[in-house]
Amino acid sequence: METVKEILLRFLVAILCGGSVVGVLLGAGMMLKPERSVALNQHFSRWVSSDKIADDFDRPRWTERILYRHHRLIGGLLIIGAVCILYVFLFSYNVRRISSAFAFGYWGLVDALVGIMLVGSVLAALIGLIVLARPSLLREIEKSANRWIGTEGVAKALNSKYYDSDAHILSRKKLAGACMIIGSLYVLIVLGPFLWRSGWMIF
Repeated sequence: METVKEILLRFLVAILCGGSVVGVLLGAGMMLKPERSVALNQHFSRWVSSDKIADDFDRPRWTERILYRHHRLIGGLLIIGAVCILYVFLFSYNVRRISSAFAFGYWGLVDALVGIMLVGSVLAALIGLIVLARPSLLREIEKSANRWIGTEGVAKALNSKYYDSDAHILSRKKLAGACMIIGSLYVLIVLGPFLWRSGWMIF
């Protein structure tokens, strides 16, 4: 029976081989019919601006009113979640069962993760108690921790048109086509036998 890892690996190899076949066809088209390749590139070139989506995301959304209005509910949920995690890792946690799922060299990492979970649960329980009883005590921490970091500059840089790569490729159509064919054939020669042996050939 194949494992999920093997199935995903073969699926990835199949995608790479399929892309290589397309690369061979596109490379041959750029060498034999460069005008049609240019027309095909222009047909599929579409600029989709993400300014509106970026504006919606790049906007502060304050949740303090919800926290202070429902502080008893939120504090109670924090305490219940923290107590459940503490109970599982302090009383119901089976070290042998969890450790058997990891290699021997990773047991220290498992212990470190468990320690982080325990410390985080204790802190969550304390915060839950404060939120439940006196949420105003968190206002000073909240004021010092609240920092809005705008992403307008990064979004503007990413949401820019770059035609340099197209210009370089289209100015050297035959060379680019030959490189595409060589690279695609190399991928097919290397990965094709793997799919052939596993019965996943796409041809």
